[in-house]
Amino acid sequence: MKLIHKLFTKILVCFLSTLGAIQLTSAEISLGDNINPKSIIIKKQALFPEDLKYDPYSDRFIVGSFREGAVYAINMDGTYEQLVNDSRLHSVLGIQIDFERDKIFVTSSDIGSSLRPFSGGPSKAAFLGVYKFSTGEPIEFIDLAALTPNSNHLANGIALDPEGNAYITDSFSHRIYKVDLEGNASTFLESDVFKGKGINLNGIVYHPGGYLIAVKKSDGTLFKIPLDNPESLSLIETPTKFVGGDGLILIDNNDLIVIANQASGQITEAIFSLKSKDHWGSAQVADKYTFDPVYLTTGAVRNGEIFVLHSNINSLITTPHEMKDTLTKRATIQKVGTIIRRQ
Repeated sequence: MKLIHKLFTKILVCFLSTLGAIQLTSAEISLGDNINPKSIIIKKQALFPEDLKYDPYSDRFIVGSFREGAVYAINMDGTYEQLVNDSRLHSVLGIQIDFERDKIFVTSSDIGSSLRPFSGGPSKAAFLGVYKFSTGEPIEFIDLAALTPNSNHLANGIALDPEGNAYITDSFSHRIYKVDLEGNASTFLESDVFKGKGINLNGIVYHPGGYLIAVKKSDGTLFKIPLDNPESLSLIETPTKFVGGDGLILIDNNDLIVIANQASGQITEAIFSLKSKDHWGSAQVADKYTFDPVYLTTGAVRNGEIFVLHSNINSLITTPHEMKDTLTKRATIQKVGTIIRRQ
């Protein structure tokens, strides 16, 4: 039965991927007030999730906890179930799911907000945990900081290529790591253009054209990074910078959602829909939706609807250590847009 289920899952993944690619090549993105409101309030207090993914097989969202260092599945009514419980995790930031290989990837660091502080001190941890998605069973636990032990670290966003390699941004050490299928970690790209004040490299996505797109939070720059020659990275020309850029959602080959909160003294708190006509040499802003200062982090797509995540996670980070346990904020997964498919 397990073999049959695995085969069925693989066929279904391929089918949905193909169907999605066919439908989304002519997509239009609609953001804002013309949508029907739909919000999911996560019932667990003080979870402070940073990343959001959608599982179409169980119709649930998947989040990590910046406070607890755990991974949860969130039902559409806000109820929850813990998926990954690993005492080695500190603050969970990025998550990524490889449905075909039954894996979930989790980045973990510590900047002083975790219930399990890192013994090496704040901004020194950078781990990638790999688990069976179906069971939460550990597969690999990789110390990325060991590659550059004298640097500060904040392991953050994750992208996966079709071969199952993971690419992880480090917001403090101006680099992107690569972890292959065997769990071997290396520095994929280190560049001075990733340097800046505060949190820098953040969200990252894989593009089927054979490159990565990443956002630098501190100044809102977008980068195009070829997998076969990462040193030839380039800036994506845009009419504005997305300061506070945190999460990225690649809708199709030509459409990208950028989710931005706050950085460098600037409050952006907006979702941007970008469209490119030149393979991401440049892009234009097709739509924008602005929020109150809720500290948006990232988003996901469910059945043609775009959702974003917010929980004022900045309040957790800035609250004094002795007061963090008094926080009771519940996170919100909120619908903000619709993917419209042209005939």
